[in-house]
Amino acid sequence: MALFSSKASYLGIDFGSSSIKVVELANFNGRPRLVTYGFSERGAGDTSESGIITDVAKTSEILVDICKKSKVGSKKVITALPNFSVFTSVITLPSMPKKELNSAVSWEAKKIIPTPLEEIILDWKVIEEIDESKTPAGGAIDDLAQRNQPLSRILSKPQKKLKILLTGASRNLIKKYVEIFNKAGLTVLGLETESLALIRSLVGNDKSVIMVIDLGASTSSITVVDKGVPFLMRSIEVGGITISKAISNSLNINIERAEQFKQDLSLDMETAENSLPQTVEKALIPILNEIKYTLNFYQTNNNKKIEKIILTGGTSLLGHLPTYLANNLNISTYIGDPWARTIFPTELKPVLDRVGAKFAVAIGLAMREIG
Repeated sequence: MALFSSKASYLGIDFGSSSIKVVELANFNGRPRLVTYGFSERGAGDTSESGIITDVAKTSEILVDICKKSKVGSKKVITALPNFSVFTSVITLPSMPKKELNSAVSWEAKKIIPTPLEEIILDWKVIEEIDESKTPAGGAIDDLAQRNQPLSRILSKPQKKLKILLTGASRNLIKKYVEIFNKAGLTVLGLETESLALIRSLVGNDKSVIMVIDLGASTSSITVVDKGVPFLMRSIEVGGITISKAISNSLNINIERAEQFKQDLSLDMETAENSLPQTVEKALIPILNEIKYTLNFYQTNNNKKIEKIILTGGTSLLGHLPTYLANNLNISTYIGDPWARTIFPTELKPVLDRVGAKFAVAIGLAMREIG
């Protein structure tokens, strides 16, 4: 049921590997306000194991049903492509006029993107301008190290560079997503990566170096965020389903009972034991190893320390998981609150807190056109 009505509202729609999440947010004096939200488990056979949509018509039908039951009022959609299906990189180029920059970015993209550019849609934006004529202390170009060089040589050096966030996605994949929304009678305003949506809903204006870990049903994505920009993204095909299968095999029970066991763990946050069962810890080893690799790679190559870890996604609700990761990584770890920057009725807080981790991407998407 819709909570508020508004003409200036937007839908954030997240196609997860096991569910579809819809959030409608309205622009309330520059702040996002919750209008309504909806959720549906996917029908069998409409996605691959990794979450790529395979049945456009069925997915569209499910989406229409969610919107009808949730009483959404907006037709304007922002959606996300799965992190593992999008190429993302941060490149550095000399500062140049805008009309030359597009060609320079395309040339650089050809060197690092393994797919022919004709088969992808390329997008980019400048995220930082670096003035190399300044010393680390902020000195001018006549610093001591340059005073004995000819003036012509100093002036010929590029003094400004641009850091650019480069993304590329398959044209066929984007066409499939647009077709889903067309069939559902919705208009796509934009597509972006899940990581950008999570940064918007979980990180906000925090400029510190943060690792955001999205633990989904089939995949887990790790993003290192520096000054609000995703500098490093990695994905691994291990998630909640992996844990459920491990529990099923260990206890010799069917997968449905294993899922219930896992949900009970998610609710069991008050036990004195404050630890995860050994079976669950073993299933988490591939994720833990990937996190350690990403931490080491980023910190070694950038000489910066990751200050905290934000968890999200349905599997992040597994009881005592933040403590388990914090103890193994020696980094402050907590479950993010994607509703923190959103206005909503206070009486809904207990319910929204329980589902927040699952809706973080959808919330971040709906926030894009607000503020």
